[in-house]
Amino acid sequence: MISGASQSDCALLVVDAAHGEFESGFERGGQTREHLLLVRSLGVAQVIVAVNKLDQVNWEKDRYDEICSILRPFLVQSGFHPSKTKFAPVAAMEGINLVAREGEVSAVLNS
Repeated sequence: MISGASQSDCALLVVDAAHGEFESGFERGGQTREHLLLVRSLGVAQVIVAVNKLDQVNWEKDRYDEICSILRPFLVQSGFHPSKTKFAPVAAMEGINLVAREGEVSAVLNS
């Protein structure tokens, strides 16, 4: 990961939206924090956060917003400029929002 990140212009961070899973990765010592700090220290200035497994939380917009609101201040504190951070709601197993923003669920998520 380190050699790839050191040559990257942008990082893609995939976080789990399931209750308890995101929190365990983001708590002190969690890999979510470590990976963000590592890629920033290697000079990566842009990050896309894919909030995955939203299908497991019944597409709760509140859960998506909660994860985004927790990560945004940490990203800024870590040195990522807000204009260079984007969030994307996805469900990888169903292929929703991965390649194209199509379909009924994608329309709701992207509104």
